[in-house]
Amino acid sequence: MRVLVLINGLHTRELFDPLERLLQLDEAELLLVYVRGPGPRAGLDLVRHGPGGRPLPPRRERELADAELAGSASALAEAELRANAMVGTVKSIQLDGEPGRAVCDVAARERVDLIVIRAGGRDQPPIGTRSLGPVGRFVVDHSPCPVLLLRSHA
Repeated sequence: MRVLVLINGLHTRELFDPLERLLQLDEAELLLVYVRGPGPRAGLDLVRHGPGGRPLPPRRERELADAELAGSASALAEAELRANAMVGTVKSIQLDGEPGRAVCDVAARERVDLIVIRAGGRDQPPIGTRSLGPVGRFVVDHSPCPVLLLRSHA
């Protein structure tokens, strides 16, 4: 079984603990996917392109890109540590783009059997109609395979 796990750098323990209890992962292959979305950059662009705004100097642009890469690498490294204790085969994938679409594209391309995402988060309650953010909602609505939605204990 090929299982794609969406990693966001937050709540790694809350993602892997229930996953280990719910699925028989002995012979599964986990694909850990981290997508660097346009969110932080889009907010910065609004500030920079407003009245009196100036573009960031090239050095600051590089620093920002380096920080984004370091953050995604750190999140995936933490997830890999937990995943390696559960299964034999772990593959990490870093992508840029719109996260929901990127996850669905990777799932189709890699012929994934199951996508695992976590409900709730910084801005969403763990249960209820608003428990999924835009990425989770997109994945649930457009996934080419079943989606396992993990909810934290409310």
